[in-house]
Amino acid sequence: MNKRKVVVTGLGMATSLGLDVEENWQKALAGISGITRLTYPQSEKSPVQAVGEVKDADWNKIRETFPDEAKNEGERRTLFALWAASEALRDSRLISAEAASELRTPNSETLTRCGVILAAGLGINRLEDIQRWVDKDRKFDYEKFGREYKDIHKESLMKNNSNRPAALVADKFGLHGYNATVTTACASASQAIGLAYRAIRRGDADMLVAGGADSMINPVGLIFFVLLGAANTSPDNPEEMCRPFDRKRGGLVMGEGAGAVILEEESHALKRGAKIYAEVAGYGTTMDAYQVTAPHPKGEGAEKAMRAALSDANISPEEIDYINAHGTSTKLNDSTETLAIKNVFKGHAHNLCVNSSKSIIGHLIAASGGPEFVFTVLSVNRDEIHPTLNLKTPDPKCDLDYVPNIKRVKPVRAAISNSFGFGGQNASIVLKKYLATN
Repeated sequence: MNKRKVVVTGLGMATSLGLDVEENWQKALAGISGITRLTYPQSEKSPVQAVGEVKDADWNKIRETFPDEAKNEGERRTLFALWAASEALRDSRLISAEAASELRTPNSETLTRCGVILAAGLGINRLEDIQRWVDKDRKFDYEKFGREYKDIHKESLMKNNSNRPAALVADKFGLHGYNATVTTACASASQAIGLAYRAIRRGDADMLVAGGADSMINPVGLIFFVLLGAANTSPDNPEEMCRPFDRKRGGLVMGEGAGAVILEEESHALKRGAKIYAEVAGYGTTMDAYQVTAPHPKGEGAEKAMRAALSDANISPEEIDYINAHGTSTKLNDSTETLAIKNVFKGHAHNLCVNSSKSIIGHLIAASGGPEFVFTVLSVNRDEIHPTLNLKTPDPKCDLDYVPNIKRVKPVRAAISNSFGFGGQNASIVLKKYLATN
């Protein structure tokens, strides 16, 4: 059976740069950072001060756009997902610019062929003490829990677990087909997009909303990464704290938000006259099985993921012009990712442009692959590559072309978007310029 071609027809995002894809893109190209000083209430003593927060005005706009969901759901990660998905659907003209949920497809009977695969973080911004519902004999009091459930905060894990964003998007837009949630640390969103690509290619769906959403800019989320020794705790200028591939890099800077795309089978998209940004050509995923908090020192898992994606796409390493790197600004990731790239691409590695979107919007954890995939799509579509910010002191172990500080205009025939997560999860996706099937 011939493999079906999968194309990108819609883009949506919410980041510290804004809520509009074009605004995000133009700011990224201009080297404008969305990273600012932490404004969380009573955060003056927090060891983390630099974050990529979605601005209050943008958050209020999301809540005003979806008042019922804001009232009932409330939690930031979930509403970020709803915003990004709705923007991607509008961009793809699957819903009108005015409509909140009226989905358009080539045939209304095909809604069971349309679905959602979204990544989401654990939602640990508010934890409940379960002991309050356990009696003296250590038995769970279901009646008491039932009486008090309405009083549990809407940001609690008990009311907004990982599958809530995918379920809400599916319900809001009547997407009755394939539905899944991916929670695999920092590789989550890229794995969600990769799984969506494979589902469409093998015929399980015709259109899928894919991407990820997360928000861990809260006391529990921030201290988690401090305790892991992964977070940047410098009190210096926040905009300069995320320094991927720089010798003076001091750890990741947390971000929040969402990135979503519409993936479609080619004929489904052409039948309704959709705008096609790029083709998703290959996907590879691996597990390091090395350490929970450290990549394999030789980058073996990352290397195998990129090789698998290239093999799936049936293209040679020399056909890749650009890599949107995981690029976390941590000591271990940046050097091992560089090594993995050099192992895969050999002499061609120094012809590649490599950048890190995290230098501009921060690390969106489970959602990180969503906006980064959107930026990669735009680079393939427009032949522009946004810079890696704050790269001023070259690290001898990181010796590739990271597009430092100034955007690059360059033909991009094909590109890879990388995401490598805690626990050793790795995901790589190949995108290439769309060429219509004869």
